[in-house]
Amino acid sequence: MYVFELPEIGEGVVEGEIVQWLAGVGEFVDVDQPLCEVMTDKANVEISSPRAGIVKALHGDPGDIVAVHTPLVDIDTDAGPAQAKAAPKAAPKPAPKAESKAPPTAPSAPAIPKAAPPQAAAPTTSSKTLATPAVRAYARDHNVTIGAVAGSGKDGRVSKADIDNHLQGAIRAPAAVAFNAVASPGYPRADETVKIIGLRRKIAEKMVESYRTIPHFTYVEEFDATRLVSLRSALKGAAAEKGINLSFLPFIMKALVRVFKDFPTVNANMDEKAFALNVRGEVNIGIAVDTPQGLYVPVIKNVESKSLLQLAHEMADISERTRAGTAKIDDFRGGTFTVTSVGNIGGRFATPIINHPEVAILGVNQIHDRPMVINGEIVARKMMYLSPSFDHRVIDGAVAARFVAALKAILENPEILLVEGL
Repeated sequence: MYVFELPEIGEGVVEGEIVQWLAGVGEFVDVDQPLCEVMTDKANVEISSPRAGIVKALHGDPGDIVAVHTPLVDIDTDAGPAQAKAAPKAAPKPAPKAESKAPPTAPSAPAIPKAAPPQAAAPTTSSKTLATPAVRAYARDHNVTIGAVAGSGKDGRVSKADIDNHLQGAIRAPAAVAFNAVASPGYPRADETVKIIGLRRKIAEKMVESYRTIPHFTYVEEFDATRLVSLRSALKGAAAEKGINLSFLPFIMKALVRVFKDFPTVNANMDEKAFALNVRGEVNIGIAVDTPQGLYVPVIKNVESKSLLQLAHEMADISERTRAGTAKIDDFRGGTFTVTSVGNIGGRFATPIINHPEVAILGVNQIHDRPMVINGEIVARKMMYLSPSFDHRVIDGAVAARFVAALKAILENPEILLVEGL
């Protein structure tokens, strides 16, 4: 019997969380076949089998924390594929029962008489009436029991026309019936417990640490993005010719570089043990990336030395690798400042939580058309709110306000960013 222990996955990693098992007890696994997914330091890592054989035991369940060099999987290396346990055949699903347990209801209101339909009730059947959710809602709106309607569609599927035919000649219920409560489709339903594991747990731990440690404050300002929108539109074609999608974020990142020169303490990390501020000499900006697995923050390194097009290309590359799960752990380390953007989804502004141990984060929000007074005249302008959060231990409100004002001045006159070239 070979006892496979959790190997050292990365430098300084002492434990990992089991996200999911990719092999089961009784299954034959080959060399290098994935056994499980383990989460460490906000990165999913596939653990592969070093030996061939039959899995005899799995040590831990999804969500369990396993220390490095402790047993993970027991493998019988003397057994071959012939001894593997056959996969169980799925049992046929029983037909749905005609009767279901009624959900708890609120205290009954005075009864309102209902008219009986002219047709006799349909015979009890063990199969569920076929109908789309829209048709079921239509039946409820007309006080029709859909099981009593004869369906004219394939396999007896009920349509709205079938319900209309059912209602022809029926005695109408009193108008007061319209005030009866109508249940929402799909409710009530059973409660569900969702175990918080993997990336979701890492995000939760990080947010709690940040909010417990850092006294946050958010400063909201708006700026006129009309010229920024025009500049980006003018450059998009040239970028597209090089296969690059030029978004607004590279402009904002380059504007931040310029502002950090006058406000260096915003581009910094907090050393909690020494209680000292580490003012960084390079600009490494994390960008929040929404993925099917949750929120990741890959870092664009040395923003100060890259052009707008280089930043746009690198952002697309690292975002794609993050969503595909192929980004490396180093891609998420070394950040000095974070930008989070939800403008493409909507919302005017948010109050983001700082990505510890950084001391600030910038919320970039939706660009929206709004009437503004310019030189005494009302004109349509494209406006955007900036909503950065700061660590109040090291950044005062006045510093934050001046920082945002300087950022606003550049973004309202973005052509200055082209001095450094594309």
